[in-house]
Amino acid sequence: MAVTISVEVELGWGVHDIGEYGHLSEDARAERAALRRLLDHCDAVDVPVSFDVVGHLFESRCEGVHDGPHRSGWFDDDPGTNAVADPRFYAPEAVTEIVDHPTPHELCSHTYSHVLCGDAPAETVAWELDAAQTNIRRATGSTTSSLVPPRHSEPPVAPLRDADIDIVRLARDTSDRSTASRARELLLGPHPVFEPRLVDGVVETYCTTYPSLTSSALPAGQQPPPAPFRALPVSFRQRLHRLYLSRALDAAVESDGDCHLWCHLFDFSNDAQWPPIRAFLDELSARRDRGDLEIQTMAEVNDRVRVRSEAVASHD
Repeated sequence: MAVTISVEVELGWGVHDIGEYGHLSEDARAERAALRRLLDHCDAVDVPVSFDVVGHLFESRCEGVHDGPHRSGWFDDDPGTNAVADPRFYAPEAVTEIVDHPTPHELCSHTYSHVLCGDAPAETVAWELDAAQTNIRRATGSTTSSLVPPRHSEPPVAPLRDADIDIVRLARDTSDRSTASRARELLLGPHPVFEPRLVDGVVETYCTTYPSLTSSALPAGQQPPPAPFRALPVSFRQRLHRLYLSRALDAAVESDGDCHLWCHLFDFSNDAQWPPIRAFLDELSARRDRGDLEIQTMAEVNDRVRVRSEAVASHD
């Protein structure tokens, strides 16, 4: 069984198409501090993370005009400045920190401008993936095989193949959509265990529709949690999420399956979310060291699934 952690690094690009920035800190300092805190602790416990970074954040500056085949107005919120003037839209130093830390983290594509892959024309998706791969190559010396589609919007297969994307993270809704069921799922789980699959030449690894590494019952970035959760003491909600994460590992071990936990960078850019995550990383590392489970990046999941598929095919 394997546990994968993926973190979406979007900053302003995550919502540039809807113009809702209230969950972000004004100068993006809280998000950068959260990233450094996570990277430092990952070094301490030797836990790699798949960081899904919007390609435009690799830029240190731009003119605000891009030559892609996007719908009219798509880049209207691009400030066309630089990392000093608009740190929500440029974050090359954050990419450098991820790459330079000793732990072998993975840089995944999150498209170039957070385009919704299932809604955009194939040519737009192809442009986005190519532009993102270009920036990843500049930062690391090679392209990535992994894609996390923004907002779980499933991409067409052809642009993935053309961009040398071998694995995508897709969401699966496990709730019956009733209010009570959803609240119970968010607070107590259980977190689902999904088996990655090779589909039409692309490996699919699955996650929840909601951020599962962080808690929906705690503040998300600079915004408070939904009203029903606010009546509960913060420490109680933190304990519940700590239990949720431990149970997720238990389920993966018991079923010999895969557990993919994810969140956005902004989700844990506050003091409420970090303590359960830190404690969970400690537990994850300890259980890995005992041999209970493996920790794999998306690229490693891709390799494992393909080796297994080839072995099965050779016996048919």
